[in-house]
This record gives sequence, structure tokens and C-alpha cells, in this order.
Amino acid sequence: MMINDFSRIGELISVHTQISELERQEAQLATPKLTDLEYIPQIYEWFCELSGDSGDGGKLDTDRKMQFLIIIIVFYSPISLTGHRITNGIRDILADLLGYKSKSGVSNHLKNLVSTYDNYKGFKKEVDFLYDSIKSRLEDRGMLP
Repeated sequence: MMINDFSRIGELISVHTQISELERQEAQLATPKLTDLEYIPQIYEWFCELSGDSGDGGKLDTDRKMQFLIIIIVFYSPISLTGHRITNGIRDILADLLGYKSKSGVSNHLKNLVSTYDNYKGFKKEVDFLYDSIKSRLEDRGMLP
């Protein structure tokens, strides 16, 4: 009976090691690439230019709004795609840029972003292109480490 208890300690140590590694990985993956919220309007301009939209957020269709939203979230608050709160200040800026009367419009879209990205090939392809293009511009201007 005692041997069984000691083998459980070995399992406990193994589990603790795995948890520590997962926490380290989560912290690394959840760290935003950008923190300066001042860049969001510039990123929005680039997004509109690259996607061929006018820049009037109220006139963007839902797919375009969701594409912009997922790009910003990946740059600024990737942890919010796992159900955590979006980083403070981002919803206000996004609601304004995208023409929402309430910040809840942004939050409502967050719920479906990952599944939309995963399930719609055209949506994903467009997001990947726009994200890569914006990321290159950020790097070229020294805005992204």
C-alpha cells in the first residue's frame, strides 16, 4: 500500500511539471505584440487600404469588421480569444472605428471570431493576408519589436 502512495507522489511531481510548462507557454502566447493603443487607428487605415474599403467603419460589412477585430485582438489582446477580458481601452477604440453605438457590439463579435476564422476558408485567407501585410508595415516602421 505504501508503494502505491509513493508512486502517486511521482505522478504529482509529473503533473506539477506539466502545469508549470503549460503556464509558461500560456504566458508567452498571451503576451500581446503591441501595447500602444495609439497605433490602432493607423492599423485601421492600413486595413481599409489593403482591403479596398473606404474607412467608414459604419459601412464595413460584418465580415470586414470581424476581420479587423481579429487582427487587432491578435496584436493587442490574444488572451481575450480564450474567453478572458479584452485589454482595457481597446473596445472603446474599436467601437468608435467600427461605428458601433455600444462597446457590446465589439464583445458580441468576439464570441464568434475563432470559429469563424477556423471554419471559413475565404475569411481565414483574407485575414492571414491582411495580418501579414499589416505586420510587415509595423515592422518596417519600427512599431513592432
